Amino acid sequence: MPIRAALFSYFELEDLIRLLDAISGSGMPAGVRVHIGTYGVNREASITVHTYGPGRYSPMFKAEVRTAAWEERTLTPDEERQVSRRFAGRVPDEPALLGLSASQRTAWGVEVGRRYRDTIRHARAAGITADSWQLDELGTQLAGPQGRQHREFVRGVLQGMTFGRPVLGDSEGKGVVWSTRRALNLARLPLTAELRACWQQLDRAAFRVVGEEFPNFAGDPARAARAQADGWRSLASGGPVRRALAGRYVAGMTPGYRIGHGLGGNVNDLSRAEVNRWRNSYVAERNRIGVAGFGEFHFVLENSRTFVMVDAARAVARGMAEPS
Repeated sequence: MPIRAALFSYFELEDLIRLLDAISGSGMPAGVRVHIGTYGVNREASITVHTYGPGRYSPMFKAEVRTAAWEERTLTPDEERQVSRRFAGRVPDEPALLGLSASQRTAWGVEVGRRYRDTIRHARAAGITADSWQLDELGTQLAGPQGRQHREFVRGVLQGMTFGRPVLGDSEGKGVVWSTRRALNLARLPLTAELRACWQQLDRAAFRVVGEEFPNFAGDPARAARAQADGWRSLASGGPVRRALAGRYVAGMTPGYRIGHGLGGNVNDLSRAEVNRWRNSYVAERNRIGVAGFGEFHFVLENSRTFVMVDAARAVARGMAEPS
């Protein structure tokens, strides 16, 4: 893979400089593109990220969590005159959304993705550099009882984010797509027309697919790495499109000091040195299994402490330096 990419995502703006300092001192190999972003587009964040040499500003957006973009679209009067009014209003609430026809549900997803691209287009017009985007996330509901309905909507979001509104000058642009392991394990299922459309759209959208590997820092780290890699294995065992996605798979980790909320981490109150040894062994095993890169998510609360940022950044740099 010609481009090596690492990710650092979700932080408070006031902590960004310390995070960048941690990345700068991590020993990140030359040539690695470091994508950095938190939720929403912010001028100060963009400027700060671009003070760090290989930094790429990649703001994050929510896939199925209601945000301001779901309530209305914010186009200029001139832009409004150039686009259809059909999906100009509020996105239906989830029960109504899931009850729509497949084509209507997907179309609403496309509109949400386009609204996120509207945000990026307007920011760029205002002089803010946004290099890419991140989507959080392909959730567990995509594999749940109403999985098909959720997948149709999210497929639309990915389409809207990838292509935006061409009539307003948007061009195709890939981003980073975060995913739960449960959603990625759908790759083991036999292809239907609907699942094929999902994988094809994800392939068209994703510069990188980030599997959320959030183990407890306990037991054998190599065994944990093998267990957490099941989403990658599911992609790698599929057809050509799924195998291509496996080739762009990033192991997404968390710093480990914010316990709960499905984040795993230092549940046994290990010392800092013990945490680092465990995580380094995990990273080494993930490289042995196969991975296109590493990322860290959730630099808030306990994970926003300087030593935590430093250790997490060094772990990513170590992973990017080792051959996979």
